[in-house]
Amino acid sequence: MTTPMIILILLVVAVCGVLLYGIIRHRKREEYLVQRVRSSDLYGHLYPLLLRCNRRCVESIALRTESVSIRLYKPAGSTLVYTFEKHGFDPLQQEYLHALAQAIAVDLPLLRDHTRYSFSTHSEILSNGKKADWYEYMITTDYKDSMIRAEYLEKKPHRA
Repeated sequence: MTTPMIILILLVVAVCGVLLYGIIRHRKREEYLVQRVRSSDLYGHLYPLLLRCNRRCVESIALRTESVSIRLYKPAGSTLVYTFEKHGFDPLQQEYLHALAQAIAVDLPLLRDHTRYSFSTHSEILSNGKKADWYEYMITTDYKDSMIRAEYLEKKPHRA
């Protein structure tokens, strides 16, 4: 091999090493933030609501900097809203909001199942002109249909 080829290979290996180090460091930071969020007072207040949702028909969970909204498909149109300010907490910063979304998935394993729920990031422009991201877990159509179908089949016909 020629010297330029060896230098090029070493350069590629070095760049791959730096990228791998950055990915590992980013992942450890996210894990640390999730642990921090799960041990926070805010999560302690939010956790009982999440446990109630584990036994309900959750259509979507939207996490914004100022609140968590949980929409149920049964009873149709019902929404549970946890507003941080009403419970004495400041609005969340973006990195903590993402960590909160990950922490919720840790405690509600159903949300981690990609055949049942999808996770998406949304952006919106605030009144002050800044961009804010928010996160949402949304039930998949197939899973929702199967849950409604199963509930319908469980009901016994009424006799006159």
